[in-house]
Amino acid sequence: MKQDNIILIGMPGSGKSSVANLLSKKTGLDCIDSDFCIEKNEGFKISDIFNKQGENYFRDLETAFIKSLLNKNCFILSTGGGIVLRDENIELLKKIGLVFFLNVSLDNLYERVKDNNERPLLNKKDQKFELEVLYNKRCNQYFKADYIIDGNNSIKKITDEIIKIYENNHT
Repeated sequence: MKQDNIILIGMPGSGKSSVANLLSKKTGLDCIDSDFCIEKNEGFKISDIFNKQGENYFRDLETAFIKSLLNKNCFILSTGGGIVLRDENIELLKKIGLVFFLNVSLDNLYERVKDNNERPLLNKKDQKFELEVLYNKRCNQYFKADYIIDGNNSIKKITDEIIKIYENNHT
């Protein structure tokens, strides 16, 4: 049986953290941010982990973190954008809750991330091109989510849509 958790996946800048925070306020469920928890556990920023240990090491940390949530309940999980790169992670995420993909246009993603230098895979000269490369690399994985949500809408509208779906699955 699936647990009563909401899992948010999507590209960097898709609004996962903002939606998770509003969902938490509206539902009373705890809000967990996988990147924040990994940073706290490791004592380093994600960008430092990437630089010092490499992406594979970070992906191992993501998988271990998801596994640590398997027996927890009643939370909202905002994930890092690349968590879907491993099929194992998608399977684990689906075991712990309903998975929602916040699908946002590349133009909107770019507008949201262009001034942020905390995203190690986007710290390149041509961010828009890098976003497109990342999206194309990940999109098939994102579409394995239980629900695809139009992330171009307002945070409130996205949140309300997720709550409606969540409630319909728990009645």
